[in-house]
Amino acid sequence: MKKIKIGIIGAGKIAERLHLPSYKETKKAEVIAICDIIKKKAERLAKMFNIPKVYTDYKKMIKEADIDAVSVCTPNYLHCPITVFAAQKKKHVLVEKPMALSIREMKKMINVCKKNKVILMVEQTQRFDPAHEVFRDLVQSGVLGKIVAVRGKLGHSGPEFWSDDSPWFFNRKKSGGGVTMDVGIHILDLIRFVTGKDVDTVAATMNNLVKKKIKLEDNVEAVLKFKDGTMGVFETSWSTSPYEVTVQVYGEKGKAIVSQANFDPQRIRAWKVDPKNPYNTVKEIKVKIPKKSRHINPCVYFVNCILKKQKPFIDGVEGMKSMAVILAAIKSAKIGRFEKVKI
Repeated sequence: MKKIKIGIIGAGKIAERLHLPSYKETKKAEVIAICDIIKKKAERLAKMFNIPKVYTDYKKMIKEADIDAVSVCTPNYLHCPITVFAAQKKKHVLVEKPMALSIREMKKMINVCKKNKVILMVEQTQRFDPAHEVFRDLVQSGVLGKIVAVRGKLGHSGPEFWSDDSPWFFNRKKSGGGVTMDVGIHILDLIRFVTGKDVDTVAATMNNLVKKKIKLEDNVEAVLKFKDGTMGVFETSWSTSPYEVTVQVYGEKGKAIVSQANFDPQRIRAWKVDPKNPYNTVKEIKVKIPKKSRHINPCVYFVNCILKKQKPFIDGVEGMKSMAVILAAIKSAKIGRFEKVKI
């Protein structure tokens, strides 16, 4: 059986907690190289996950390590140059969210991967939560009728509590922004995934309310207008404890909510009504949530896409569509009005 040989670029917490354990869940791939500009960080993970080759220069690793693909787990501003270089060397790319810091960069990434016939996938973890997969199926089934509104929130205490060795999160040049770039992209992409709808315009307000030592926004509220007229709202926060992920969808025939497990063990609650008597005919819709994603996890799915020569459902174009909304939201907060989402 052919194994896809993987190189990890960036030895931070996202590599340690997501990418490296995830690749272990398939026999179709093996991580044979890891790179970080801080050698000790790369050596630590190499020892932890039995990775034979350690590098401090990603270009050298890509040229020398005999790999088929890379996971890009670096600060945001490096996503584009690393992806472009890897693609030019015919390596498939799984890049962490946010995909890149501008439309120009994202288009460059898409074009170079297309030209070199390699897969480009954006790692959006929320799409691989089994509850979110089932919730999407429920919404897409039509049981709630025409969707008229959607609300979503993703918040936590801040990246310093999740990744204490990554101060770049608070450096605008390296991150591209505060909570909007860090987790706003998660909830916006999840809303798009669940509804299957594209956003036309967005109006956002952002502020620094809690983390006064940083010069970035830590709370965001945004209003969405979808291309089909559906209305929406998303919230994201670095001052929400405990961690929360919630999406609510409202249709003509009912409503449904999906939430993080520690808020509601049932995770998904959904109700439908009789349109002729909607006040008093509530009937709960029961769903079953599997323990694992139907795709196992993002990294296993990436490997399978390579082997099957299959376009990922979260490819570069799809990743760019979500990031375009985030970039428009940031601009909207500056100019104080609705901003068109442009690609």
